[in-house]
Amino acid sequence: IAIIGQGGLSLPDRDFYFKDDEKSKSIRDAYVQHVTNMFKLLGDDADKAAAEAQTVMKIETQLAEVSLDRVSRRDASKQYNKMAPADLKNVMANFDWTGYLKAIKSPAFTEINVQHPNFFKRVDTMLTSVSLDDWKTYLRWHLVHDAADALSSAFVNENFNFYGKTLSGTKELQPRWR
Repeated sequence: IAIIGQGGLSLPDRDFYFKDDEKSKSIRDAYVQHVTNMFKLLGDDADKAAAEAQTVMKIETQLAEVSLDRVSRRDASKQYNKMAPADLKNVMANFDWTGYLKAIKSPAFTEINVQHPNFFKRVDTMLTSVSLDDWKTYLRWHLVHDAADALSSAFVNENFNFYGKTLSGTKELQPRWR
């Protein structure tokens, strides 16, 4: 059986986007600054990078609104929504599932578990309500975010400053060979 589930958030959990305590607000501010810094490392000027970081935060917050929290993700009954591949169009009509599955060279399957249907329904509406330029910015962010540890030391250090120091409290970056 094939499986698809929620994703697309760069902070560890959906609650990081919504808690109102000072620590959570501070983490969100630090995250936006981190995204800004990463865009600047990609060559964008400060104003453009700041605007792009706000775009990323806006899209991720919309995704977080319909993402299951940690407790709900442990409930198997909330994560089992089996359907036929042809029924994916009922969850996301604006997405070309056939083309996507062909492009990723997915093996044939007769059943798929859509773990979080409401998440995919929201993404489906976002495909038409969020501008193409904003999606490009969001995807550009995720590309640099996912590759940061394999890029130059400036990217590695910026990534560690947020994810290692700010989020995890790690004092020192391990040597790259580790």
